[in-house]
Amino acid sequence: MSIDKIIVSSADSKYFNLLKELYLSLKKNNILDDYHFAVLDTGMDKDQINYLKEHDIKIKNAKWNTAVPQYKILGREHLKTQVARAYLPEYFQNYKIYIWLDADTWINDAKSFL
Repeated sequence: MSIDKIIVSSADSKYFNLLKELYLSLKKNNILDDYHFAVLDTGMDKDQINYLKEHDIKIKNAKWNTAVPQYKILGREHLKTQVARAYLPEYFQNYKIYIWLDADTWINDAKSFL
């Protein structure tokens, strides 16, 4: 059986621990039996990226998919995900269903998700 559904989130190094809690909640509730999990990287460090790779989590660097003036960015690279969410099929191809969950989300009960 191939998996055609994906859950996507994002994080920088400051939000990594929240992202990890999200991942662990999905795993604990067996949601990852039916979904792949992917992350848009907006500034994680090497150890954090290695953790994700060790758990077979798909990772892509977030980018500005459309022109955004520098005066609106002001060094806040994490804002890339505000734009990137609209382009998830370009980052992670060949899925039928894309679900976005912010890194500070976690699932306590699989029934609330499914």
